[in-house]
Amino acid sequence: MEKPIFKSYLLLFILSAIWGSAFFNYKIVLTSFDYFLLAGGRIFFASIFLCALSLIFFKKIEYKFLFSKKIYIFFLIGFTNYVLPFCLIAFGIDGMTSGLAALLMSAGPFYAIILSHYFTSDKFNRFKFLGTVIGFISVFILFYDQIYISKTTTLLSVLIVMSASLSYVIGGLIIQKYREYNNETIAALSMICGTIILLPICSVKLNNLDFQQVELNSFLSLIYLGVVSTAIAFMIRAKLIFDNGLIFMSQVSLLIPIFGLYFSWLFLGENFSINMFVSLVIILFGLWVLQLGYKKVSF
Repeated sequence: MEKPIFKSYLLLFILSAIWGSAFFNYKIVLTSFDYFLLAGGRIFFASIFLCALSLIFFKKIEYKFLFSKKIYIFFLIGFTNYVLPFCLIAFGIDGMTSGLAALLMSAGPFYAIILSHYFTSDKFNRFKFLGTVIGFISVFILFYDQIYISKTTTLLSVLIVMSASLSYVIGGLIIQKYREYNNETIAALSMICGTIILLPICSVKLNNLDFQQVELNSFLSLIYLGVVSTAIAFMIRAKLIFDNGLIFMSQVSLLIPIFGLYFSWLFLGENFSINMFVSLVIILFGLWVLQLGYKKVSF
């Protein structure tokens, strides 16, 4: 596992910005499509984009694994990284505030610290833990005025959103385990398998969809979510996992809410607050502390 360099941090911020931009696109897509079509559409357009990209630039995607005994690997990656978390978030987030959802999703790095310590060579130490805690505090500061249990919030909805965050981490562990496959193969085949998993329910949803009510902006945002927020983002995510480990990559969960609010401020006219600036400063400090963890021996 390599120590994070400037390029690693740049990719981490790019990935955070890409996924942060997804939030306001969700709102646009959901004016015309439901949650299952959003999830299925994202994976479908991501698959098309990656396959087309491989043909144009002659990237090596080993399609032979789709017809081999190893196909289960890509179904497992597709299920844990796309199908399960997309659907869990859709079901769970409906009954809580965005602030509470952001805080629950930001627990991902803590899951990564524990699981990586036992299942990978990326071992736990006090600096990695402290850097993650500092980042988590930045998210709390950003959303503290929105973090409350509403009347519609249930323990089940909280557990569902937390399970979505855990699913992303488990999916990252699986990717790290099968690093013998190239990035293009893992991305394309897992998304094709994810599309196959959601195909039955999406077929029913499309059959009942009134296409005359579909807005062009919703369709374009769905393509954006597939191409940029899924295909390109997954490639960056996989590279960060391969190069720097799951703990480092998982810090993206702490940056996403900050970028999400910044984009909402820029494109949706939502209010800017001093908390947004303070949170960014604190999380930068947390990433610096995390960097120290790659210079120290593990516990």
